[in-house]
Amino acid sequence: MRYDNLLKNDIFPIAVGDEFGMAPERVNILYSPFTDRALLVTDDYLPKIERQVASPSPDCPRDVADTVSALTDYGNRFKTARMNTDPLRYNRLTILPNNVCNFHCSYCYSAHGRNGKVIDPDVLKAALDHFIDSSRIEPANKLAIAILGGGEPMVSWDITRHIIEYVHQRSSDMGFAGMEITLVTNGSIMTDEMIDVLKRYHVIMSVSFEILEEIQDLQRGHYKEVSQNIDRLIAAGIRPQLRSCITLDNIHLMKRMVEEVLTRFPGTREVMMEYVTDPERLTDSMQVRDFYRRYLDNFLEAYDYADEHGLFLDCSARRNYELLVRRFCPGDNTLTPDGKISICSRISSPKDPGYEASIYGSVDADGTVTIDNPKFEHLIGLDVDYYPQCLDCFAKWHCGGGCMIHKHTYSQEIRDEICIFTRNFTKRMLLRQLDKEYRQNHGLSLRELIETNLTR
Repeated sequence: MRYDNLLKNDIFPIAVGDEFGMAPERVNILYSPFTDRALLVTDDYLPKIERQVASPSPDCPRDVADTVSALTDYGNRFKTARMNTDPLRYNRLTILPNNVCNFHCSYCYSAHGRNGKVIDPDVLKAALDHFIDSSRIEPANKLAIAILGGGEPMVSWDITRHIIEYVHQRSSDMGFAGMEITLVTNGSIMTDEMIDVLKRYHVIMSVSFEILEEIQDLQRGHYKEVSQNIDRLIAAGIRPQLRSCITLDNIHLMKRMVEEVLTRFPGTREVMMEYVTDPERLTDSMQVRDFYRRYLDNFLEAYDYADEHGLFLDCSARRNYELLVRRFCPGDNTLTPDGKISICSRISSPKDPGYEASIYGSVDADGTVTIDNPKFEHLIGLDVDYYPQCLDCFAKWHCGGGCMIHKHTYSQEIRDEICIFTRNFTKRMLLRQLDKEYRQNHGLSLRELIETNLTR
């Protein structure tokens, strides 16, 4: 049965009876993301809620009226994360200094696009002068710069250092309220001078690192150098984030990876364990379904273990679960080594899948910034209102239509499996949240509550 009036109000029935050994529709989560409310109901309760939402009646049972009131408490309505719809008003800039790398990672999405290109200093200056400009954006805004790889930023240290120093000086001259710089590196190149600059300018460091020696050497290499450089950063008072890529080779090792961080790298501030985008190895829909099922189980086990020991473990699915998003990411303002502006930091080279579709602007050495506004509007509009499959999906406000890179690298069949994973992730998180609430409020787990009331 469809519950159109619930869906029109962004209230989603989610069948979960199979989690408790029953027919799926027998037990449901009623989820209202915009009021951050979720409750467990039986199937006979749903039509009553549907009727009350469609046509409120003062004569309906008190519990039904109270439930509808809570699920539609739009006075306390949560807001979706804001998206910038003007490409000239961004307060974030991602810079890819080069397309050069000293690694050959097994799963690298940009390796085929490596062409040795290093950004032109005049183009870089023009882009920074345009970005850090108090006539473009109010100086009360905090600016954010991310220095990422289309290659490895530290290979071009002179340019990377110049970015760090120049943006701080110019943002200060322009009177901006603050400047935050994030640098993502493979961690293999780290001198004392580099560490001094990173510390002096309070650069937020992320190191792409597989944590376990055998996996690092299998997927990325250079374990000894990277682990020693992480130690040096921590010793200097810089607490890096570790970013690990979860593949078919380490999906069963996520808890062990957390254990290793706690014992070997206790000075890190957090760990990201993101599932890989790997169209070369993940080719069959059933294989992909199994991969994401195992990823979800292992991530949650590792997440709980990390939480018990004071370490924050994250991934994009968990991050977006805590948000309401209209689009998977807010859309990027990425300056490529060729002086182009891309909507996605993972699409930066003419050889990357989706390159022509993702480039919406350019920066010239003479300071000219050119934006294709209709193209930008189309790209930023690839959101939950664009994709038909998002229409009635209970996870859509935590998914935002999915990551753009998947559109250009995977078949629709495999993208459908990623949608299934996102729904499963959202459902599991809601069940965990409800279980915690019922334990706190009633002293019973969800399973005990259902067994007591529905199976006797």
